Amino acid sequence: MAARDYYERLGIPRTADEKEIRKAYRNLARQYHPDVCKEPGAEERFKEINEAYATLSDAEKRAQYDRMGHETFTNASKGSYAGGGGFEGGFSSDFSGFGDIFDAFFGGGARGQASRGPQRGADLLMRIQVPLEEAVAGVEREVEVLHTEPCAACDGTGSETKTITTCPQCGGTGQVRQASQTIFGQFVRMSSCPRCGGRGRIPEKPCRTCGGAGTQRVRRTVTVRIPAGIEHGMRLRVEGYGEAGDYGAPNGDLYIEVHVLPHERFVRLGDNLETVIEVSPAQAVLGSTVEVKTIDGRTVELKVPSGVQHNTALRIPGEGVRRRGRPGDLLVRVRIAVPRRLSDEEREHYTRILELEGKAGSHAEKKGGGILSDLFGGKKK
Repeated sequence: MAARDYYERLGIPRTADEKEIRKAYRNLARQYHPDVCKEPGAEERFKEINEAYATLSDAEKRAQYDRMGHETFTNASKGSYAGGGGFEGGFSSDFSGFGDIFDAFFGGGARGQASRGPQRGADLLMRIQVPLEEAVAGVEREVEVLHTEPCAACDGTGSETKTITTCPQCGGTGQVRQASQTIFGQFVRMSSCPRCGGRGRIPEKPCRTCGGAGTQRVRRTVTVRIPAGIEHGMRLRVEGYGEAGDYGAPNGDLYIEVHVLPHERFVRLGDNLETVIEVSPAQAVLGSTVEVKTIDGRTVELKVPSGVQHNTALRIPGEGVRRRGRPGDLLVRVRIAVPRRLSDEEREHYTRILELEGKAGSHAEKKGGGILSDLFGGKKK
């Protein structure tokens, strides 16, 4: 199932509009919600449906998904975790941070029962900054994470004997009932059991290392590969590297939000990059070949055609953002640099050009050079 793209998961065409996406999600969410469907794999299926809807229901994220493709969007790489921790996790790109979207549509009424018992660990969010050249080419980064993980001494049970028993106060339900009598009758209020914290189980003998919590707070190093072509604000998800869950429940995920720093010479425009070169008036008129440095430090030759106009964008194919095997282009915007000072020889040549154009009359002579004087600041002394 993981290999199928988001459109296939929801059973909709790639041209589906917002209403079709919402309708498909509602139908599938009702069918596979864990509190309703008891078939094997229903919970995983429901998670995949949520993941697909979280992306396709957002216009910007959907555009990114369509542009990047399923593999780049959801399977950037594998996370490498330094220092142990007793669990494994995969690395994938994620652009939503969605929760249980079923609750948003159906009020969360069915989730009350599912909330009892072992709870999944909380997610963590980190932000990192990368220069534009690394975002274009992709890069590996090591990030430090301060989080909780299962206690190694008790294997996450919280018990020195590694045995946990049913909470005698709540009978394993994780909740206690409190009844109160009012003029309107008797009201019963349910709350988390104060003895077991809603878990329904307690350690037989509290672990001396973690104090019975079953978790420890540690600092670890995660190696993250940022995929080529990632855009500013996108999030990468490192599965299983958030906070530790209750004993028997999965860990949360680590979300890494990527902020791309501006570049002094290049600007990103989708999958294209843009830079600026300056040419002289003579180069613009007659044409020329100039050297342009790419974002990865190479030098390529660009032919400037004769008669090029100021602010024209010339294209170098394949030197833009590389992703999905279809690299963008490098747009080179031409700026014609008018000289502020001229030598006597240069002034003589420009004056001759004016004469050939028929624009160097007596008025220009009286005013000290006419148009050339206005452009280049008068006669050189």
